[in-house]
Amino acid sequence: MKVQHIIWLSFLVFAFASCERDVYNKMKEIPDADWQINDSYKFDVDIEDGSEFYDFYVLLRHNTDYLYSNAYFFITTTMPGDSISVDTVEFILATPEGQWIGNGNGFIRSHEIMISKQFMFPEAGLYTFEFNQAMRDTVLHGITDIGIRICKSKMD
Repeated sequence: MKVQHIIWLSFLVFAFASCERDVYNKMKEIPDADWQINDSYKFDVDIEDGSEFYDFYVLLRHNTDYLYSNAYFFITTTMPGDSISVDTVEFILATPEGQWIGNGNGFIRSHEIMISKQFMFPEAGLYTFEFNQAMRDTVLHGITDIGIRICKSKMD
């Protein structure tokens, strides 16, 4: 039990050390840990200040029944004025030897993966981030939650 407290404390210290404050932090549960190929998960984020620097993280949880050492996702970003960008990202979830990385000790592993550090949104307004799984499986078994965290950058 003590080791679990140390892991969570370390996670919290890292999270607070890297950001001044969260602008947005939300996760969505994937029903039955089965991500269907056509299911998307959307996050609407209202950015009030386009002149600030931000750090952007993807939050991911999976169980140890997940079959792969990585995961690919499509991230569609809709910006104010309805311009859209689509990116494909890969997350490494295990070492080449098959050891799970991330936080957790047991059936669930948690990851906070930095996508962008000290970036500026082009303008203030509503941004929608939509996630789709981009693996070859029509049902991706084992991914339990997906989310994002955006915080103001801590300027060194």
